[in-house]
Amino acid sequence: MILTFFGTIWWLVGSVVLDGSARTTALVAGAVLAATLLVLAARRLDGTGGREAYERSARIFKWSNVGQGVGIAVVIAVGNITGGYNWIPALIAIVVGVHFFPLARPFGRLEYRWTGSLLIVVGVAGCVMALSGASESGVQTVAGLGSATVLWATTAWYLVSGVPDRSTPRQRSADTGS
Repeated sequence: MILTFFGTIWWLVGSVVLDGSARTTALVAGAVLAATLLVLAARRLDGTGGREAYERSARIFKWSNVGQGVGIAVVIAVGNITGGYNWIPALIAIVVGVHFFPLARPFGRLEYRWTGSLLIVVGVAGCVMALSGASESGVQTVAGLGSATVLWATTAWYLVSGVPDRSTPRQRSADTGS
């Protein structure tokens, strides 16, 4: 549900700068998709293992999110100071992507490596656009819609493949004596 929520935020970031009917279409399509994913994700929640995974991972989760927050603040501050506004959404996508890597192992969700990698690819694409002189709204659209797609695709993956194993790889190897 968290991935769907933040995917929706990214979708709004990418959609609001579109013009006319494209904006309306994107906003409506995003709302329908987000609502569908939220309902399906809520139905999947069974309360098993989530608490243990969080307790086991709380420190890494906290510091990963603190690092992400600091990274985003630095990107925004530097972008505003230098006038590089069109770089901000792309660089934030990279920061968000990087924050997924430390979360993969403790949460037992190694797919987060793919999520992080794809968010970084979206961010790099936005940086290439910014470097080539693309408009702020163009970069915002690519970074926003691209990041939303990655986060929503991760949610869809979990809905289709089932709830990931709640134990970490490290714990499983300790349990088997390897």
